[in-house]
Amino acid sequence: MYATCDGSTRNVIAVYKQIKEVYELDVIQQQSGNDQQGFREILLRLRDGKSTLNDWNILSSRFEENLNRAERDRFQDAVFIHTKWDEVYRVNIEMLRRLNRPIAKISAVYSGGRTAKRAKSDVAKGLEAEILLAKGCRVMLTSNVWIEAGLVNRSMGVVEDILFQEEGPPALPTAVFIKFDKYDRPTITSLEGKEVVPIIPIKRSWEDKNGTTCSRTQLPICLAWSITAHKSQGLTLEKVNIDIGVKEFVAGLTFVALSRVQTLNDICLKQFSFDRIQHLKEGIRLQERKAEEKRLHLFIQ
Repeated sequence: MYATCDGSTRNVIAVYKQIKEVYELDVIQQQSGNDQQGFREILLRLRDGKSTLNDWNILSSRFEENLNRAERDRFQDAVFIHTKWDEVYRVNIEMLRRLNRPIAKISAVYSGGRTAKRAKSDVAKGLEAEILLAKGCRVMLTSNVWIEAGLVNRSMGVVEDILFQEEGPPALPTAVFIKFDKYDRPTITSLEGKEVVPIIPIKRSWEDKNGTTCSRTQLPICLAWSITAHKSQGLTLEKVNIDIGVKEFVAGLTFVALSRVQTLNDICLKQFSFDRIQHLKEGIRLQERKAEEKRLHLFIQ
């Protein structure tokens, strides 16, 4: 959905087109139960660009200005999902400053010259070129660290301490100690008595378009008071603040953002117009997805 189509991608697509055995998963697990049937139907229509005015009216009941004070307070510590990176950055920096604690700038170590240094985190297999951290900041893993224990890509927690050797920032720390939201495996106890997990820098390698081997060594984390809709894929959140923006930059962003929770009441929305979701049906990528689904249905057993 989000990848650009380069030469290697075209090769993968060619192989994909050879598939003739298809199975469809048609049971929604995220929003289960009879009490969420209405929410499920809203999401399915949203996914296919068929949202109705009544759908918008129901969603508008979750606009921040339409919530009472107690409801708004409930979302004070909820994750923000934005569709634009600059909004994610703005919220994370604002929240980092509110901690009023020393901020450490952590710079990655590279090999492969400027290409490795300038590569986006998606190219560097989840590793950022630079990270800003402070005690108390919310972070998210950007790589699988310990799959068996549940420390996987997109696991969230709070930084409790940062350990450096002789050099301080911007050098890489020896470890960052994180208290993860959902984790019940081995931990160590911090000086404050909290159960934390040490996360150490890791190295990831890749080849650039010229075949040059590049590498980046960095902590596999990023700030996570706010995340992009893209990075929220696969998450199940207890509650969430969502700003879907003024338009659909990439097909499926709005559906991904709104489907991260199990119930409609777990969403706090920034106001948007009915036109914003009505125009989803005009998206070229949506039409391409529907055409591909129609083709695949011919092969369903």
